[in-house]
Amino acid sequence: MAPPPVNEPLKNVDGHLRAVIETLYEISVGVYGYQGPESTDVLANQINKLSTQYGTLANAASKLPPDVAVPREVIQYIEDGRNPDIYTREFVEIVVKQNQFMKGKMEAYRDFRDVLAEQIKVSFPELSEKVEEVVEGTGGRKRVNGA
Repeated sequence: MAPPPVNEPLKNVDGHLRAVIETLYEISVGVYGYQGPESTDVLANQINKLSTQYGTLANAASKLPPDVAVPREVIQYIEDGRNPDIYTREFVEIVVKQNQFMKGKMEAYRDFRDVLAEQIKVSFPELSEKVEEVVEGTGGRKRVNGA
């Protein structure tokens, strides 16, 4: 299944957000490896760059359509220092699991319908035609040559 189309303002915000994250990473590396006054200019430039990027990001975010929303759970994942891609993967796994469970239930009901229909036809042969109509009406097998 193809992913849903991503609109241009959202791509734009994504790009700006990635740039902000990259700059934050560069600043953290610069702070960790601080080597005195010679590193000050580099850090100052990075902080100025970050400030500019925040402004650009805010401007790009204001152009998003109002129906774009980030689930609270994703925000909580990020605040907890976790990767939001993990949230997406876990969400997909849960949906797949629930889908498989529902598929199993549907197959069980289908099998039960067929067994019940056969037993009713054996016990009440006069209802065979009506039972077949009900089975067909509920997505069951079609009669072939009156069988």
